[in-house]
Amino acid sequence: MRRPFPPRAMVGWARELLREIAKTDPSLGKGLARFGTWQSLAAILGTGWLPLPPRASAAQARIIRQRLRELGADCSSDAAWAEGQPVHLRGACDRLPDSRGGDLWRASVVEQADGLWAVDEGQDFLLRDAAGPTLVLAARGRLTNAPQLRPGDDVMVFGLAGEAPDRLGLSGAPHGRGGFVRAICSGKSHPLLVSVIRRYDQGDDAPQD
Repeated sequence: MRRPFPPRAMVGWARELLREIAKTDPSLGKGLARFGTWQSLAAILGTGWLPLPPRASAAQARIIRQRLRELGADCSSDAAWAEGQPVHLRGACDRLPDSRGGDLWRASVVEQADGLWAVDEGQDFLLRDAAGPTLVLAARGRLTNAPQLRPGDDVMVFGLAGEAPDRLGLSGAPHGRGGFVRAICSGKSHPLLVSVIRRYDQGDDAPQD
């Protein structure tokens, strides 16, 4: 998937705006910190996860505060799984049994004659956490903070709750394949977001004051 990459000046402006809003409530900073680099922040600006306001207003500030709280919330593995509802999971990536091999995901920014473009090439994978395996559907998704995703990487995934046919027998049902398996995917205005957790431990990938 290819999408226009926002100008760095616009991302910088949005980042400063978000920091000003986060100063009013320390808990909001956690959501901003998870997307603290210019590249990862660009992946969520203008989406349902974090609408970019054309101008400052009290109503728009309330929306941004709510979105930052959602992005900073703890994972929801044990929460009720309601189709279409935003969810946040944390776990380890695993390859699907019929995977084509190689990296699970590659993300890059390329410069062409018509400007900068963000390019995501991902394949479906499993996310394993305490609640069991969840099928991550890569279509229209974005890898926010790393050039590639590999099996075994520890990640946070933001997306919409759903179900998918269990054609690979992932649910462990007694009769093998059949039925449905829990899935997390993109929505119309909420792209799937995958963030590699190990990156947040690196000093040069943290938000700069």
